[in-house]
Amino acid sequence: MQFLQEILSEHYLCDHCLGRQTASLLSGYSNKQRGFVIRTFIAFLVDSGEELKIKKTNFYGINFRFVKLKPEKEECYLCNGLFEKLEEKAKKIIDKIKDYEFSTFLVGTNPPNELMNREVEFWEKYGIEWAESINTEINREIGKIISKITGKDLDRKTPDITILYDFNKKRITFLVRSIFIFGRYQKFSRKMPQCNWRTRIYKKSVQSVIEKPLLKQTNGEKTSFHGEGREDVDVRCLGWRPFVIEVINPKKRKVDLKKLLKEINKNKYVKVKDLKIVDRSVVKQLKAAKPDKTYRAIITFSKPLKDLSKLKSLEGTIINQQTPIRVLQRRADMLRKRKVKKIRYKLLSNKKLQLIVRAQSGLYIKELIHGDNGRTKPNIQELLNNKVKNIELDVIKIHE
Repeated sequence: MQFLQEILSEHYLCDHCLGRQTASLLSGYSNKQRGFVIRTFIAFLVDSGEELKIKKTNFYGINFRFVKLKPEKEECYLCNGLFEKLEEKAKKIIDKIKDYEFSTFLVGTNPPNELMNREVEFWEKYGIEWAESINTEINREIGKIISKITGKDLDRKTPDITILYDFNKKRITFLVRSIFIFGRYQKFSRKMPQCNWRTRIYKKSVQSVIEKPLLKQTNGEKTSFHGEGREDVDVRCLGWRPFVIEVINPKKRKVDLKKLLKEINKNKYVKVKDLKIVDRSVVKQLKAAKPDKTYRAIITFSKPLKDLSKLKSLEGTIINQQTPIRVLQRRADMLRKRKVKKIRYKLLSNKKLQLIVRAQSGLYIKELIHGDNGRTKPNIQELLNNKVKNIELDVIKIHE
């Protein structure tokens, strides 16, 4: 290959950088091995008497039999000796991540800008077609060193920890893959939201109850809660609502699910079951799910109740709901059409009614009952011509 002779006549390249210029030719060789083979073959030619114009420093460390050469050592033109320092860099990375439990990892680097620019100019000058980037080789070589020292495996798809070494800023950063735990919960309080509130109006949430023992086990930074829908703060969830809780930046990855279940279920506000480790894709599945829900409402009216048979007219009816006034500040004002699938009722007193409703996902039940100043039609308040004074609402089943 004429271009290799041309390169070596003008520059000294280490075995890594020399071999990298033919990285896409043959397989089963590291770039360092390729470079050694190329350099040795050219040395054979020179020692056999071929007159090749090669920069002498490219033969440093080679013992010739017939040619009298005592080449001096020189720094590699392309990497400035960087490959000789990679073990030192790898050990710094290992020290940085020593507090994290992981089985797999991935390394990314940002090599010195001057080396990246020099490499591009080098390729253009010599018309090189089979090379790979110095960035790719540095990533791979550091990864091999870390794997050898720690016994951990490289994983390019879903590593437990992704490490970035920035040579320009001399900075190590890393991204730890979240832990995702699926389960189902019940909520028994009418003073508890599903997720933590930034304002901390509520002392507890479903999320805070579940995350407390989980963060203790994983030494995680925080959690993110992903529910299959949610109930209002004042609504109990007596059916089992699917959820995934995500532990962000965990230092420990082994979760004792039996112990976690026991710790969570000690409290009187939230119960969980069916805990299992899942991957991120389950969050997307939860968000896409649109199950029917069955609700129980205890409704107090202002006047004695009559003509309750009118309620059966709602069964199978499409309800037109403009976005409720209570959520307008965070949701777009739009018309939603949702179906009431089943409805049953029981008179508890002359002004109090128990209502069991199975509804299509997305139907606002409180607004179905009180009408939301006419924004939901038809509605129970108008149907019975009786003002609603109070609603106690429970989710009693989520139909998966």
